[in-house]
Amino acid sequence: MPAASDLVIQDGLATPVARTFVLLTPSASDGSAAVWQYKAGANSSVFPTIMSSARKNQKRDARKLSLTVKVPYGITDSNTNVTKPGSAAVLNADITIPDDFPEAAKSDAVAFMTNLFQQSLVKAMIRDAVSAT
Repeated sequence: MPAASDLVIQDGLATPVARTFVLLTPSASDGSAAVWQYKAGANSSVFPTIMSSARKNQKRDARKLSLTVKVPYGITDSNTNVTKPGSAAVLNADITIPDDFPEAAKSDAVAFMTNLFQQSLVKAMIRDAVSAT
């Protein structure tokens, strides 16, 4: 497993700013989650969060990585002045690498999977959760 560390990710501003997601919890073992948070907002209930966990699949012939990114929107209660989470944008991704997948093909697979999210069309689909028509 790669060593867990903080993640630096660009935000969506017109002039992007690097935001640091601090590692809160590294994965202790197969099936346990690593958790990162971008500590921005009134309290931790509205911090954007990234979680990952990996394990063997049910058939035990592949490894499966699950990633979740949650970006909540904070709402301040006008009576109590306490910020609480409102709705949240969520990405759930499952990546499966079969045990018999060739090592020589892994770099291309990683590039296709990760670079997909840099495509303007994909960004537009994600923005409003719509498919291309």
